[in-house]
Amino acid sequence: MTRITVGNGVYIITEIRREPPAIPVVPRRGRFVALAVALLGIGLFNVWLSGQYIRTGYRVSGALEEKRTLQKQKELLRTEILTLKSPARIDSIARAQLGMVPAQMDRMIR
Repeated sequence: MTRITVGNGVYIITEIRREPPAIPVVPRRGRFVALAVALLGIGLFNVWLSGQYIRTGYRVSGALEEKRTLQKQKELLRTEILTLKSPARIDSIARAQLGMVPAQMDRMIR
C-alpha cells in the first residue's frame, strides 16, 4: 500500500497492493474437500473390509462342510475295508470263485 502525505498529516492512499502472506493459507474449501475425500476413503475401505470378512466366512463355512463330507466318506471307506478284510468273506470267495479247498494234512509239504 502506498500512502502519500498531504497537508496536516492527512494521508491519501494511491495504490493498494496485496503482499503474499508469509505462510500460504489453505482455503477452507480445500480443507473441507480434503476431509470429505479422507472420510470417503475410510468409508470405502470399511465397506471393502466388511465384504472381505463375509467372503472369508463363506470360505470357512464351505471348508468345514467339505471336511464333514470327507470325514463321512472316510468312515464309510473304513467300514468297507473291514468288510472286505473279513475272514468269512475271503473264505467264501476262495471256495466259490477260485475253487480252493482246505488243505489236507497228507498233501502238505514240510
